[in-house]
Amino acid sequence: MIAVGVDTHKDRHYAVALDHIGQMLAELTIAATAAGYAELQRWAEQLADTRELVFGIEGAGSWGAGLCQHLQRAGHAVLEVERPRRADRRAGKSDRIDAIAAAKRVLEGERVSTPRRRGILTAIRALLIARRSAVAERTRVLNQLHALNATAPIQLRDRIGNGTGKQLERRLLSMRARPSADIEERVAFAVMRDLAAHSRTLGIDAKRYQRELADLIRSLDDTLLDETGIGPVSAAKLLACDPTRFKHEAAFARCNGTAPIPASSGKTIRYRLNRGGDRQANNAIHTVAITRAKHQPETRTYSNAGSAKARPSEKHSAHSSATSLASSTTASPPSP
Repeated sequence: MIAVGVDTHKDRHYAVALDHIGQMLAELTIAATAAGYAELQRWAEQLADTRELVFGIEGAGSWGAGLCQHLQRAGHAVLEVERPRRADRRAGKSDRIDAIAAAKRVLEGERVSTPRRRGILTAIRALLIARRSAVAERTRVLNQLHALNATAPIQLRDRIGNGTGKQLERRLLSMRARPSADIEERVAFAVMRDLAAHSRTLGIDAKRYQRELADLIRSLDDTLLDETGIGPVSAAKLLACDPTRFKHEAAFARCNGTAPIPASSGKTIRYRLNRGGDRQANNAIHTVAITRAKHQPETRTYSNAGSAKARPSEKHSAHSSATSLASSTTASPPSP
């Protein structure tokens, strides 16, 4: 087998080819263009001849996305290699060192994964980014509206009144400036009205992105959005993670941060929450679970059964603590 490790950057990629025992065969630097990708493909195919050829790309979802797509379309096996950790950089860092490390990971089969699929999933990821940006920007604009309303002239503040950000937005867009207002009130009203209009536009954009997400999801599975608790955004976050690339549920749980991390010591057996993984997919799973626990009878029954099962141990623990405390008090001699 020939393993080709590629360290990717914005403008150029550095590739190193190793044989099955880890000896370097050749190295190559290419431009991050279609011509460069074709050059790398021809170079690697000539080295491999009739031997198996596997590419390991560091950053296959970012700077190496174009190269990854080119090689997959050509029918080559491509793996995404995890970026080196801080402890792995004690020997130094360079493009050559990173490319060699990527090729070695391919030979070892460690810290590698299948790249995420493109096509419609790439479109879903783009819409998710656009919607998330619109929602975050609208929240920032509404916070600015609240701040300006709090410091506005009293006459303007009395006209607008209090309320949520969306309520302030609706009132401002239905109001007109007072002809007799002074410069301070006129400018404050004009700025707040512009912010309200910007907020409404962002809200319209966010809803449009969500409708487009729903259309794409239905084109993949027309029954997914009929499930309780699964909306367009949650479904899109899970699909963007591309669960089909995982061989089993444990790998998927590890990816989305739902796999607990062992934190046991001695006779104490416990686990702690996993703060890593794809946090967007983790958020989607959490949202679906909370919604189903409230609105789906089967999930509610399962959740209640789990809570009831935990209560006896809690009562037993409390009873044991109380018994121990009573015993120690009885055994202690009375103070003079």
